[in-house]
Amino acid sequence: MDGLTESKVNIVPTTKETDEEEEEEEKGNSEIVPTINSLPDELVFEILLHLPAQDIYNAVMNVSRKWNQIIHTHTFVNTHLHRSTYGLLVQNRVSQPTQLSFIALSRQGRVELTRLNYKPNFKIWCNSCNGLILEWEREKTNLSGLYITNPATMQHFTLPPFFEPMCFIFSALAYASLSMVYKVVIVFSKEKECSCAILTVGVDESWRPVRTQHLSLESKKRLFSRTPLTTQGFVHWASGGDFVLTLNVETEIITEYVVPSFVPSLSSRDTILSYHYYSAVKYLSLLIRRGGWCWEIWEMKPETGEWTKLSGIKGKDLKDRRGEIVNWSFEHDKEFNLSSSRMAALVPVGWLKYKEVLVFHVVRPGMNLAPRFCMAWNVQSKETQFIELDSGENVFLAHMNSLVWLDGC
Repeated sequence: MDGLTESKVNIVPTTKETDEEEEEEEKGNSEIVPTINSLPDELVFEILLHLPAQDIYNAVMNVSRKWNQIIHTHTFVNTHLHRSTYGLLVQNRVSQPTQLSFIALSRQGRVELTRLNYKPNFKIWCNSCNGLILEWEREKTNLSGLYITNPATMQHFTLPPFFEPMCFIFSALAYASLSMVYKVVIVFSKEKECSCAILTVGVDESWRPVRTQHLSLESKKRLFSRTPLTTQGFVHWASGGDFVLTLNVETEIITEYVVPSFVPSLSSRDTILSYHYYSAVKYLSLLIRRGGWCWEIWEMKPETGEWTKLSGIKGKDLKDRRGEIVNWSFEHDKEFNLSSSRMAALVPVGWLKYKEVLVFHVVRPGMNLAPRFCMAWNVQSKETQFIELDSGENVFLAHMNSLVWLDGC
């Protein structure tokens, strides 16, 4: 049985060479299983909560029937979900089949990179929600190109076909907590206008329209501007510094929220590139580059569209580490020209731990590809940690590994 990580739980079947070995192992197992089953349910429950989702699914669930029953209860799956660590799921698009990795912080605060054995082949990610990812298989037509996958358990669900011209990368999966259902929203073009459709996963067999008549033509174009982001119960279409479109997954209503006046109006390409939006679990996170290596950090409450300014990243904090960051990048990537160190720039990738650890690419003008290396910056302690990836062609998703699956699917 294959595990999903390089560091697997050491419970794997071995080849039997003699009858004596098989009998000896059966004897050993007969002694171990009663011992395991004698443990109190509360203790087993707590022990299992500390294990990664992929290890539970691939090895631990086969230890005993009792453990298997505990793992498959809604109580355990939900408790494990809420204790799981958020991080970044990384898809290396150069290798074929593509390689998946998960970056997260250990309990000691160190950056850890775990490689997964799930290989999405030609699938392109749209987004992640509660450990489930929405995938688009680019080799297929509009009729059957969207899937929901749990990369830790390698379970898949094919969504119903859609019969209008669309682009899958503008799709999103989100969870409606009151209804306790997952919904997928897609954007498509109809009569030369951007429109939306939605589907309740495992319930609906066809897509239904989302009302967009109240949106202006300019607002509707935002639906096709960038892959949407999800927070708890909401989907966001955000780019630039003027407004954000937010879909309440429960009510299926799209609201336009103005980005506060502290953001200058869009007047140049450089201005657009200064705004970076990210999913931050409950909030929509906005990073604004204020020149050099200085960043403002804001968050939006999806229920109200209210913006709050957080402690930012002062230019001096990162400028003091510029030499260390550039030298490390040059030593590990020869394409990073040391002579251009003054022109080096930071491009945010996403939060590894919200309000605490932010991941950046270190790039320089003229580089055709993003570097293979990222830098994790602790906003509070000012500590830096470097992350080496397989290539510079990567897609990043805010993600958490979980055992969640879709009831009724």
